Amino acid sequence: MDFTIENIELMYTPYTKELLITYCKIQYEENADLSDVSLKAELIWLYENNELDQLILAEYLTSEPRQKAITNEN
Repeated sequence: MDFTIENIELMYTPYTKELLITYCKIQYEENADLSDVSLKAELIWLYENNELDQLILAEYLTSEPRQKAITNEN
């Protein structure tokens, strides 16, 4: 079996799944569909469009230590 992004099962990649959930919540707000099927489709779209960096950016924007640092600066 070839291992490709399409073959990935999110239940075996919990960190990736969390990144996808964070990304979708930011991107789609209350319209976010957090089902495994939708998260997988989003992962494939991000991969095919060379946008996987958006997962890391979403994590950075919502990171608790970053939020605390911003609050402490003000």
